[in-house]
Amino acid sequence: MKKRVAAVIIALCLAAALIPAVSQAAVIPYFMAVNDTLLPFNDSTMPFVSGGEFFVSDRVFEGDSLDVWAIGSGDLEFVRLYGAGKYVDFYTARAITMDHDGNTLHWPSARRVGARFYVPLRHVAEHFGLSYEILEVPRDIIPNEQMWVVRIISSAVFNGQTFVGLNRNAIRTAYNDYFPSQSPQPPRPTVSPPPVIEPPPNHSDVTIYLSFFDISAGWAGGILDLLDIQETSGYLSCFFLSSADIADNPDLIRRISGSGHSIGIWLEEGGFDEYLEASAFLFEAAKVKTVIVSANGAVEQAMLMADENGLVFWDSAQSIVNYGNLSVNAITATIPRDSGVRRNLLFSCSERAASVLPGVYSFLMVNEYSVVRITETTEPIRR
Repeated sequence: MKKRVAAVIIALCLAAALIPAVSQAAVIPYFMAVNDTLLPFNDSTMPFVSGGEFFVSDRVFEGDSLDVWAIGSGDLEFVRLYGAGKYVDFYTARAITMDHDGNTLHWPSARRVGARFYVPLRHVAEHFGLSYEILEVPRDIIPNEQMWVVRIISSAVFNGQTFVGLNRNAIRTAYNDYFPSQSPQPPRPTVSPPPVIEPPPNHSDVTIYLSFFDISAGWAGGILDLLDIQETSGYLSCFFLSSADIADNPDLIRRISGSGHSIGIWLEEGGFDEYLEASAFLFEAAKVKTVIVSANGAVEQAMLMADENGLVFWDSAQSIVNYGNLSVNAITATIPRDSGVRRNLLFSCSERAASVLPGVYSFLMVNEYSVVRITETTEPIRR
């Protein structure tokens, strides 16, 4: 591994020496690749070089290919990369980088180029257990021009030479499309204006509730671990649990309650007998009583039952229930910005939820949302 890192560093220095000098706010037209996928050849994926270091756009980490994800603030003051149970926070305005344990990392600071974040590739790769290589594009693909592919690897089938060969037509076409006037021609850095430091957004007048349901997939413990990591934020959640959830996981239920999270009853049929059964299990497991209920099916019946029996019904239809394959950015785009709005973010306790939660938490913290725990006295959100 040390030999490979040394070889990469040597290749990096050689590549940097062979390119024209660029400013810290200029991308260079190099191809970027992730594992066995060549990324689109445009300004949002191209790297830049500063002080002998390659910096890559955080957009390179979109998707699941590297098992590392990125989430940044809308004001470009903060970006987090996370994966493998840890994360790194870059505070661009203060030029500070910290790991998930709060330690300051002596890395080159993340940079802002236009509307994008750029992070130091070598350090990020080492931190998250990735490797990378810098591949020269043969002159028979792009004649009379020296071009390179920067390839980040978590797991790949093809070696570098084979990868470039398989993508020769795509590389040539993308290069010709990027330089349509004459092909080939020398690389032309795209220079962006200097960054403008703006005050961070403050959405403290927007109320967000975090809640979870369906602990049957076995990911609830991991999600609680993530919530514990974020305990300094003061965010607490509500877990909606069915009778089976409570009966089958008494230790987990005690942990949820002991961590300060509230508990509601998740109704499958919507009847009062179902609520009474779940309540009995809950009291037996954790000596906790609750009047908070929600349901995914039989919603109208459950709502009527709750009204008749003095229970507090939260309508799951007003929450984000099924994330599917949405990225963190796609999820946070649904979070309201308008003053006075309330929103319940309802996650199933799934592997997908565990992967996106750190990014969602970062977004809420950086944008200073008011995150409030659901309690018996909270006015429910209904249709």
